[in-house]
Amino acid sequence: MTVSPAALAALSAAVAAELALAAWYLARIRMPRPPVGVYTGGDIAVLCAGVVLAPLLYTALPGAAVSAVFGLVGCLAVQFTLAPLLAATRLRATPWSWAAALTATAATTLAALTGHPGAARAGSDLMIAAAVVGVANLWTQSGLRSVHTAALAAVLTAYDLTATTLTDTTARFFEQVQDRPFAPMLALTGGPAPVAVGLGDLLLLVLYPLVAAKAHGRTAAAVAALLGLLTTSAVSACFALGWLTTGFPLLTALGPLIVAQHLYWRRRSGGERTTAQWREGHPLPLPARSGTEPDAALAAPLPEGTPPGTYDLVRDCGGDVTSSVTGGII
Repeated sequence: MTVSPAALAALSAAVAAELALAAWYLARIRMPRPPVGVYTGGDIAVLCAGVVLAPLLYTALPGAAVSAVFGLVGCLAVQFTLAPLLAATRLRATPWSWAAALTATAATTLAALTGHPGAARAGSDLMIAAAVVGVANLWTQSGLRSVHTAALAAVLTAYDLTATTLTDTTARFFEQVQDRPFAPMLALTGGPAPVAVGLGDLLLLVLYPLVAAKAHGRTAAAVAALLGLLTTSAVSACFALGWLTTGFPLLTALGPLIVAQHLYWRRRSGGERTTAQWREGHPLPLPARSGTEPDAALAAPLPEGTPPGTYDLVRDCGGDVTSSVTGGII
């Protein structure tokens, strides 16, 4: 089936714009810290399990129900992405962000119900783009580390390869959401062979450069963004030349690159900055740290009379409120 080279070029341009928008958001907007401590390996395991199990659950639901679920999630994601952005302009962020999110959701739904698939696809794409910027920034600013992102990429690479090439999980899920509003993909064309990038692929494309900027600096972020864009463009070129004709699991190429970058920059920098160190402009490379002690960025002085063994758990998330845990046990 012929794929439009112009649409493929436009997809690479859309990915580049998404990368630039996410980087601008990271540099300008400080998101509220969620009420959690630091990320752990268990958190990443739970996230991976959710990503793996979700398509299996969705394929058991009617297509309309899947669209409703993604529409609701997209509306919430757009709202929390816009809220801190509008707050920075001194507007009343909460009502305006909700108004914008609900308007986008309603307009997309109306376009789909009235037989305007192009408008519905455009609305879905705008919501997906906003949601990815918000989620990637939330995870980055909440303390997600480069090592966790690399682990997530490695697991999702194995899953993407299995679900796309060794089983029919991805194919069945695609058939279910094809040409429906709020489908989890950034799609420039419709039909059985759309020019699109999946939500999971787009999220990793945008997430790692942000985490690299925080953990290892601007050069690492620029390299990550460039490699992600080149990977997307290379796959698009393969489709344009006819070398690829069916869905390609992008993470099988992108995931190993993310892992390799993490290992290189960690070795070169001697570690990775926490969110607090990044906000304070801590220079690289980092001093060596003991693996048995709490992160130095967490060990802020505590009030006199605090019980022994108490240390700060919030600094890593960049929060302004101090909470502590005695003896390191939550």
